[in-house]
Amino acid sequence: MKIAYIVLAHKLPVQLVRLIRRIEDDGTSFFIHMDKKAGDRMYSDLGEMLSSMSNVHLLKKRYPCYWGDFNIVAATLESIGQLVNSSIDFDYAILLSGQDYLIKSTSQIKEFLQKHRGQEFIESFALASENRWTNLGGCYRALNRVQYWHFRFRSQHFYLPVKRRFFKGFEPYGGSQWWCLSRECIQYINSFVMNNPRFVNYFKSVFIPDELFFQTVVSNSHFKDCIFDDDLRYVDWEHPNPTPPAILCKSDFDTLVNSPKLFARKFDITRDAEILDIIDQKILGIYANI
Repeated sequence: MKIAYIVLAHKLPVQLVRLIRRIEDDGTSFFIHMDKKAGDRMYSDLGEMLSSMSNVHLLKKRYPCYWGDFNIVAATLESIGQLVNSSIDFDYAILLSGQDYLIKSTSQIKEFLQKHRGQEFIESFALASENRWTNLGGCYRALNRVQYWHFRFRSQHFYLPVKRRFFKGFEPYGGSQWWCLSRECIQYINSFVMNNPRFVNYFKSVFIPDELFFQTVVSNSHFKDCIFDDDLRYVDWEHPNPTPPAILCKSDFDTLVNSPKLFARKFDITRDAEILDIIDQKILGIYANI
């Protein structure tokens, strides 16, 4: 089982390197996008820290990524394109943030994917059906995200409640930004994007496109019947500290160790570095800080 990790990061390069070192082995590769807003110094420092790792690819093309902006999708698609066009063999690609961390060993992750080979791990629900966004207000409501015009300038969001017709022949889907998709599905996405620029452009004017784009592509393809409706990670949306999702701390360890998920987010070593040490020791069996 060979896994390619696509990592979207915007800060904490030391924590990011730690994540990569915990995951890497002979069967892994990494394609890392560092937010352009992070600055050139952080980017170059990260490159130096990763320079000895031949299986790590730091993307040269960088996008400034603001919350809810299409550039998050663009950065992900750039990573997918780099992966597909490389000579690297992989069975699954997993999308992570730089603040994720594994809560299962690498062998357990590979065993899980081997057991469920052929399934696509992505939360995906039809926006027109009853879902967790149905009763939200304003632009957060499920169909309002795609049927009205949304524009962004940096961190500012502008909402024009004038209806437009969704892209012809497609039903809109949504869900969590994070996923784990097979090589065949990743290749399909890359080909689809190259051949359907108008579809891509439509999503430049939707609300939070990173929670819509990949769900809509996969769920309107022949991979729909292979979807396992799970993004494979634990996230605490119930206890913001102060903003959601919660920063996970050592007090969360019992929840993490008992979770069936493979990964968790989000962590911040400037808030609580000890939780990563505890995961290393009690879940991963690692006692040295490598």
